[in-house]
Amino acid sequence: MGRVSAMVGVGLAVLAVAGCSEGVDGAAAPTSESSVSESAGPTSTSAQGSGSGLPHSGAPAVADPLPESALPSDPCEVLTPQQVKEALGEGATEGERRDLDGLGPGCGWGNKKTFAVVQVGFDTVNRQGLSAAYANAKPRSAIFREVGPIEGFPAVAYKDSEDDHRCTVVVGLADEYAISAGISLSAEKEDAGIDSCGPAERIAATVVGNLKDRAGE
Repeated sequence: MGRVSAMVGVGLAVLAVAGCSEGVDGAAAPTSESSVSESAGPTSTSAQGSGSGLPHSGAPAVADPLPESALPSDPCEVLTPQQVKEALGEGATEGERRDLDGLGPGCGWGNKKTFAVVQVGFDTVNRQGLSAAYANAKPRSAIFREVGPIEGFPAVAYKDSEDDHRCTVVVGLADEYAISAGISLSAEKEDAGIDSCGPAERIAATVVGNLKDRAGE
């Protein structure tokens, strides 16, 4: 159990990379400790002429935002027990609340037998949305690619290497906020050479689909 809890914690720290961003005026926004200590480069504000400065750093605009009210107060409610079981197999744990300062609410699930982990975070604190991933995760990640649209929303996936068993997917639900879905593969799937970003994208799509249902869309 301790190893699963530790893996969930590491996974959520990785998600925080997308959320620690410089504000559009150059001042540092509140950040959460992450596994990467290097400072991200300055955020570009010239891409858009809007007063908010969003989107920036090359991130696409969200054409049809999802109401923020669709996000549940408890992030552990964003996946059903059956959906967690489908992602992690028999023996999946119940969701454990893992909020991150400077990012937002989060929840993690694990499997004690396989050590696979799923984590979901709501990037609602720094009000940078998907732009934060472009500004921070892109320069820090060996692999960073656009994988959207996911359920109609722009999205990116990033990880440290092609064979990394961990991958994070960030979906922009509005210019100001996003959700993050990450996965750490079981040893069996890692040995089989499965791309960790594939399952992460599927989790992200499930989460966004659930949120759209909550919004009545």
